[in-house]
Amino acid sequence: MTIQIGEPAPDVTLANGEGNEVSLAELWRAGPVVVAFLRHFG
Repeated sequence: MTIQIGEPAPDVTLANGEGNEVSLAELWRAGPVVVAFLRHFG
C-alpha cells in the first residue's frame, strides 16, 4: 500500500509502547497523531 502526501492514513491497529493494541481512530479522537517506526539493527 502506498500513501501519497496529503492522503489520510488508513485506520490500523498497532501495539503501543506498553504492548497494548490501539487503533489510529482512537488516537485521532484525542488530537493529531504522529506514527514513528523505529528500525532495529542487530
